[in-house]
Amino acid sequence: MGYVSLSMSRPVPSSDTTETHTRFTVASAAINTFLDYLCIHTKLEYVALVSFSSTFEVAVPFTRDFDTIRSKLPLLEEGDKTCIDIALAGVNQLILSEWGNQTPAQIILVTDGTCGVGPIGRNRIIQALPLPASYPVKIHVLPVVSPHETCLQQAMPLYQKIVDMASSAPNLANGTTSRGSIYCPDQLTVPGIVAAMTRLCEQQYQEFWCTLKCGQLEARVQLFPAPQTVINEGLGTTYTLSNQIQVIGFLQQQELGTPIAISKHLVIPQAQVGGNTSTRENYGSKTPTKEGSSTDSSATEEDMSDPSKIPNFCVLLHGALKVEGMAAIVQLGAEWWGALTAWCEASRARRSCLLLSAMRPGAKAAPWLGPLDQLGPPDEANAANPETFPVRSWRSYSGGGSGGAGGGGAGCAWARPHALLADVQKVLRHARKLPDKTQHLYKELNRLRRAAISLGFSELLTCVGSALERERASLPASASPECALQLAHAAAALRDPRTALDIKHTLTPLPANFAVTSMTH
Repeated sequence: MGYVSLSMSRPVPSSDTTETHTRFTVASAAINTFLDYLCIHTKLEYVALVSFSSTFEVAVPFTRDFDTIRSKLPLLEEGDKTCIDIALAGVNQLILSEWGNQTPAQIILVTDGTCGVGPIGRNRIIQALPLPASYPVKIHVLPVVSPHETCLQQAMPLYQKIVDMASSAPNLANGTTSRGSIYCPDQLTVPGIVAAMTRLCEQQYQEFWCTLKCGQLEARVQLFPAPQTVINEGLGTTYTLSNQIQVIGFLQQQELGTPIAISKHLVIPQAQVGGNTSTRENYGSKTPTKEGSSTDSSATEEDMSDPSKIPNFCVLLHGALKVEGMAAIVQLGAEWWGALTAWCEASRARRSCLLLSAMRPGAKAAPWLGPLDQLGPPDEANAANPETFPVRSWRSYSGGGSGGAGGGGAGCAWARPHALLADVQKVLRHARKLPDKTQHLYKELNRLRRAAISLGFSELLTCVGSALERERASLPASASPECALQLAHAAAALRDPRTALDIKHTLTPLPANFAVTSMTH
């Protein structure tokens, strides 16, 4: 996102009298440095150019053609004044319309180091900022200004607030260790600004290389975008993707279903061409050799110079998964699994490659498959009648029998919002009739909980727990003490991180005997 107000046309002091630079030309050099870095390290990245002053303009929409952005930079027209809040609102609109609220994004704010107003105006801008955004985002600020100028010191609180507010945006990975930052140049020169941008690229756009292995077959691959470290805030556990991704088995895609993916990554194999390392983007459309044709065991120099003729495990795996309609289950790290599938880009280029979907950490990321750490090859003795997924639990989920807390009840089908609302209202009706409806309350809670876990709708349990807390706070003074205890117990059980995703766990009422308690006192 580039800044094109009138202040960007100010000349930059320089000892070189043969060439005159303005802050805008220095900022353009920084943006070109950013594009050059992407061309070498992350050429699959999509980039958009947005210019702003008191209004914003999408100069170039999201594209992988970086030359289009380079050619547009000199054509940007000067504006009037600085309005960062309007600029961020425009960027939010662009990202949401192009990618939705599930795709992480990074925003680089290139500005002249001023906020254009005093302390009162700065507070107004902070209040007007459209942050946190409704999608995962990191904002990096690159001020084109000398580090000793007074205007930068006045604007730093605003820049820091922008970075902090963006870091509190919802993150699908339950928190990551990386966040945005402010990259101030050491000096207001082209080399100084280029060095600051290079530092930003090296820290925020790193490549991630690892080994994809299946038995004795392996390949060196790059994951794009680079995976982030995942933090489970409830348990305080950190999960880091290993440098070796191990294929542990295969499943039919209809059996795997669509477990929640906290992130998705393209798997790009490494190819050695003429001693240099390069990556192969399109390896799924390789034309196989005709049946019966003979090939020499030793590849010719001409074959070795062509990446498409070098044997690679990724090509074999991609073709097998695509033909058989299967997915490969992979181990990403300790207590962390993912799935590899064949993927084809929905564009005219029709690029094909492997797609890695990283599931939620934990063995119960796909409840219908059972614990992922207990998956194994099918039993040969029962090959004639193999079990199909989902795995049937040892608990009975039948709605028949007594209406106790352990009873499963009928399954939930939430095709429309009113169906979900009706199930939640049923829980609240039982909560208001405690203690007579204690068993009915826990029966409905268990039914709602199992459905939410199966669908990956864990947010529902948090909301229901909050609703039970509100019911507890609004109890009349004449209510039995058991009502408050049971509501608090149920709300805490729904939020317990130890059983949050355990579909086999059953919530039970809090045992209490108030008659004996009153006699004792």
